Amino acid sequence: MDRTLRTIRRVCSAGLDSLALRKEVVRRVGCEVPFEAFAFSTVDPDTGILAHTVADGIPLSLGATYVERIYPTEEAFLAMDGPRRGRPVISMADMSPEAQEAFRAAGLDIHVHASLAADARLWGTWCLMREWGAAPIAPRSRELIERSVPWIARGLKNAALVDEARSIAAPLTDTVAPGVVVLDHRHRPMMRTPLASRWLADIADDGGTTSEPDELPLSVVSLAARLRRTRTDTATEALLRIRGASGSWYILRASLSEPDASGASSVVVVIRPALRREVAPVLSRLYALSQREREVVAAVSRGESTKCIAASLGLSPHTVEEHLERACRKIGVRGRKALVAKLFVDGYAPTLVSEEPAIRSITTGQKEKRGDVARSASPA
Repeated sequence: MDRTLRTIRRVCSAGLDSLALRKEVVRRVGCEVPFEAFAFSTVDPDTGILAHTVADGIPLSLGATYVERIYPTEEAFLAMDGPRRGRPVISMADMSPEAQEAFRAAGLDIHVHASLAADARLWGTWCLMREWGAAPIAPRSRELIERSVPWIARGLKNAALVDEARSIAAPLTDTVAPGVVVLDHRHRPMMRTPLASRWLADIADDGGTTSEPDELPLSVVSLAARLRRTRTDTATEALLRIRGASGSWYILRASLSEPDASGASSVVVVIRPALRREVAPVLSRLYALSQREREVVAAVSRGESTKCIAASLGLSPHTVEEHLERACRKIGVRGRKALVAKLFVDGYAPTLVSEEPAIRSITTGQKEKRGDVARSASPA
């Protein structure tokens, strides 16, 4: 077990992006822990919405049921509350009867659910499943996962920064025009524009059992489900940032349409590539900036003057300068130009100079013999 833990620690410290990291962790843990199916998702730490999923052995219908009914109502709370109570690893079969029923209908049993939280923020969730009726997970296997969770959580947090960094190296798309996809009241696609199909293909989930033409990424379904469950009398929308396989980032904005004659509303999701200035400010999390400091840094990265920043944030120019000075001290620079250079260039340097990741990631068509380890995975 100690040898496996050392390997997992190396993987989580290797500077991998979030997709490669999840695949490597599954491969390493799978050598010790038997399972027939898994779902390993990154989570938007600001909203708890599932951002991207790597999965194997899970029917698409079960995935849709999970993000529409189970995760928004019950499991998201358990995932976020578990680490605060010192229980990052639980059995969803014991904690959620609805989840147990849904997975049993698919012939699966949820043996282990891990909440991957670091610095009081949720960065991902990981479910390991076995065939219904299989022997419960052994105490030794559970101990391995519990001891791995802190390292994997920190690895996912760092991987989020690597994802941000690689967006700078990713080639710019030839258009930033939005695509539109419309979902009916059951979250089935009614219409999608050609650009929407292009962007959806880039943010598609990795793995699964089938690949159907109308299949939507679980992140899109999760966004729509969150929007419906937070519906109010006033117009509202749900927002999500997600990284595509190409390295580009996208902004997903979902809103409800007016109800039809039967009272049902469709969900309109607008998808477009994110502008660089919409991605770079997130790097400020690396330097533990306060909310106000992040707002000021974001405004500076947009080229706004102190006077404009003060007016938009309702602060005095002197207070804006104080926030900016504190941010510069934390980041280790002096002045606006150096700050912008650090966020846009220097902050990315460690990941851009390395030609290959320290740990080999799973490649197309490669079968891993793990006993029950994840089966072949798609390319990043």
